[in-house]
Amino acid sequence: MRVRYYSHARRDRPVVALTFDDGPNPPRTDEILEALSTCRARASFFVIGKWAERFPRSLARIAAAGHVVGNHSYAHLREIGDFERAEATIAEVTGERSRFLRVHYLDNFAVVPQSPFAMSPEVRIIYADVNPADYAQRDPGEIVRRVLTAPHLGNGSIIDLHDGAETEDAAVRLRRPLPTIEALPAIIDGLRARGLEPVGLNDMDFGDCEEWVQDPDA
Repeated sequence: MRVRYYSHARRDRPVVALTFDDGPNPPRTDEILEALSTCRARASFFVIGKWAERFPRSLARIAAAGHVVGNHSYAHLREIGDFERAEATIAEVTGERSRFLRVHYLDNFAVVPQSPFAMSPEVRIIYADVNPADYAQRDPGEIVRRVLTAPHLGNGSIIDLHDGAETEDAAVRLRRPLPTIEALPAIIDGLRARGLEPVGLNDMDFGDCEEWVQDPDA
């Protein structure tokens, strides 16, 4: 059994992907959409199915704004590959199926084989090469620093941020993304100062990028 996934796109174009996990999470997702609109930047949102089901208008706003919607499982539970259930909700709200998947907890081998959607050759499993752990930061400036000084930041980078959380604790979900929202304009400005333009994952070329292959039987 082989699982292929991508930590970055091709390195020959000066573009990067801002990705947001664990939403939709109104009003925080809406505040991120507003910041992206102000900065004229595109992004990709890996949504949790249970939140898409609970907050369909928020998910619809992501799609209507022209951002990419990806699958991040239905319940975000360890060792449960419930991507089909999430995909049914995403397709019902947006009218389109996802082309991108981010495995929750980045645990490919526990969950991907459970899911025909995840194993489909038409779906790209997306990791990231810039991981600022924004969900654990309270200082927006630290998030900006962690993104812009990341050792692998460059052409084709994928940046992993969060607009929500998997927890049912609404106070946590609403509080956790606040530093990221405050940091976002400075992140975008800093990327552009380095000649890197934020685009959607569907605007990146993965054809010739390095591909990580894990094969437990090799």
